Amino acid sequence: MTTQEYTFRIQRNTPDEKGGMTSRWQEFKISAEPGTTILTCLEEIKRKQDGTLTFRQSCRSAICGSCAIRIGGRTRLACKTHVGKVAKDGLVEIGPQNNQPVLKDLAIDISNFFQKVRSITPYLQQGSESATKVTSTAYDQVNHVTQCILCGCCYSDCTMAEVSKEFIGPAALAKAFRFVSDPREGKKSDRLNQLSEPHGIWSCSRCTMCVEVCPKEVAPMEAIVKLRTRGVAKGLTDSAGARHALAFHGDIQKSGSLNEFTLMFRTLGFLGSLMETDMAIHLAKKGKVPSPFPHAVDGVEELRRMYQHLEQNPLEVETKAKEAVPE
Repeated sequence: MTTQEYTFRIQRNTPDEKGGMTSRWQEFKISAEPGTTILTCLEEIKRKQDGTLTFRQSCRSAICGSCAIRIGGRTRLACKTHVGKVAKDGLVEIGPQNNQPVLKDLAIDISNFFQKVRSITPYLQQGSESATKVTSTAYDQVNHVTQCILCGCCYSDCTMAEVSKEFIGPAALAKAFRFVSDPREGKKSDRLNQLSEPHGIWSCSRCTMCVEVCPKEVAPMEAIVKLRTRGVAKGLTDSAGARHALAFHGDIQKSGSLNEFTLMFRTLGFLGSLMETDMAIHLAKKGKVPSPFPHAVDGVEELRRMYQHLEQNPLEVETKAKEAVPE
């Protein structure tokens, strides 16, 4: 494979004397084969062109997650990303992860990220809900989410973490699902109750960014949706997010469309709706006032029968591996 010349446009971040951060872009030219990893290219730049360039690395095998940085507009593992796959017209733009404080150049302060992981009590607890019988597929859910290497890619590209620093984040929630789904866990209900509080499972906007950027295919959003389902099944519906989801479910089942006129009230309650009066007035001025009596869509009876059938015969949505038996 022939080498090509690439331009690396790297965001350089330097702490200043006032405790802030000075940022600038610096370009480096490098010759590499398209299959060369971004990490290898960064090492060559540091070794031959600028020894002050700062970034993290460790295993070089997509196991430790240390080298997660923004590459071409997405957070990726530098050791797993090939330059030929992300270069656009020979240009590769690189920066530090989003949603976390920068220490220097591409190195970030990961303490807040791991504090969120610690907040979900990342270990098994004794309690009355521990399973007394474990099936051959009981750990399929656990095994799926334990692929997470805590690289922070999902948190970096999470749109909710961008607007809410209190949001616990997809990685921590996926880790929480790992324990809620573990048959040995004795306090599943307590966990679900905690996760149903503000900034938890119902704060996820389901933008799917965490699914797209996860280098280990953990699909954190799927774990969050499963946590929501388990929470509702436990009767944990006293939150705006749960009420919003149940309102959607009821409206679609009833008429096939949303009753947007009452949706805010059913989601936020009377006091919460009053807080949004200014927005309601603004929408009314623009002529965006939904009807309080939405018409049923064509074929709604068939839709209702589908709901009834699924309620009586729920789909198995859990991750299940085929049982391995000797032939």
